[in-house]
Amino acid sequence: MKERINIYSKYFKDPKREPVLIDYVRTPIGKRYGTIARHRGDDLIIHCYKSILKRNEFDKKLIGDSIVSCNSQIGSCAMDIGRNAALGANLPVTVAGMSINRHCASGAQAVLSAWQAIACGAHDAVICGGIELQNQYPIMSDMYVYNEKEGKPIMVPPNKKILNNSEVVARMNEFNTTLSTQINSAHSLGMYYYSRHKGIEMSAFKGEYKDDLRQQLDEISLHSHQKAIKTYNKRVKEIEPIWCPKVDDEDNLLLDEDNNVVEEESMSILTRDDETPRPNTSLEVLKNLKTITGRKSQAFLTAGNSCPTSDGASAQLWMTRDLAEESGLKPRATIVDFAIIGSDPVLMLDGPIKAMPMALDRANMSFDEMDFIEINEAFSPVVWACCKELDFEWTDPRFNPWGGAIALGHPTGMTGCRLIGTNLHQLEDSRKQHAISSMCVGFGMSIATIIRNENYTR
Repeated sequence: MKERINIYSKYFKDPKREPVLIDYVRTPIGKRYGTIARHRGDDLIIHCYKSILKRNEFDKKLIGDSIVSCNSQIGSCAMDIGRNAALGANLPVTVAGMSINRHCASGAQAVLSAWQAIACGAHDAVICGGIELQNQYPIMSDMYVYNEKEGKPIMVPPNKKILNNSEVVARMNEFNTTLSTQINSAHSLGMYYYSRHKGIEMSAFKGEYKDDLRQQLDEISLHSHQKAIKTYNKRVKEIEPIWCPKVDDEDNLLLDEDNNVVEEESMSILTRDDETPRPNTSLEVLKNLKTITGRKSQAFLTAGNSCPTSDGASAQLWMTRDLAEESGLKPRATIVDFAIIGSDPVLMLDGPIKAMPMALDRANMSFDEMDFIEINEAFSPVVWACCKELDFEWTDPRFNPWGGAIALGHPTGMTGCRLIGTNLHQLEDSRKQHAISSMCVGFGMSIATIIRNENYTR
């Protein structure tokens, strides 16, 4: 039997203080103008916190921190949502709280920050999670401020000094583009890696090449939806249903006099399922969708092969192995190793191609030892490029087996936490041992995390 070796045992000596994952839960993921969008952002994470605390009995005063991630920290997702979630979930006032933002990898960073706080001895237990309300606060909403002179909100653009960075300039020149939106970066990413694997110049990417890539990207989308529909009975185990208010004829929310949701069918809907998977999707439907504005002559992204607008929250509970044992709680997973990197800010979305091998190298492991591989499907070119470069097929049964973000949605603040939690459920459901998850990130970053099923049996 191999000796237990992971990132904790590399640097710390007391096995009883090793951080272990006790539980994970999430809301259903809401679609565009769906029922989940009728909630406040802080209420969604509070719902997850209350659910996870209710089913795990231990002294809540031992929780040292509440870490909540969010990409657009405005409105009901602002004012240090980590602290607000802790107080709103009726945790002791001694539980501190913070909010963090690492764009699309924010949820994974919340988990890793919780792990790090326990591993270094700062806390014995940490509750963490992520939230995003994209229907209310679309990506880049936090770049707008109210301008009194203009009498309206105006966007504050990124600092132009970024464009003076020599490496950024070199990459812009190489790809004949500028530091731009994720959509344009997804176009460039797809063109670059497709051309690379076809042995053609990027300038030759048109006609049959463009049509061929579009076909493959639509097939990736269809596969994601088919998996999500087929595996619903497995995926639902990680979901905690939530009462969502109904609306009247004028689209006003039906709430009580204190603006709270009423948990009864006359005024609310109990949302149990992810709203985003589309059971009637077909290649013919996908083929007929218009491309999203980008380089119009070379565009191939559509609403069908990209992740949809979505809302949701997720949460995890971590503590020391010793505290879990004392509290009678069963550890479900540990982190074997992880990697956090900066990547090309122009292609922007190729981070997993480097982060995943880095995490595996640190763990002295290989993809062959991974029972499940989750790569976030922000855009289908990310899936195409990662699979080609990492030398496995997107049809591999280990890859996003319960569907990915193209089908499920990508509430950016919560997805990283969800990917790790989904890997946990996949390992437990199959009685397998190891899984890795990763995601691309705006402005070029990535996180990759390897977990081990604590209850794996040969």
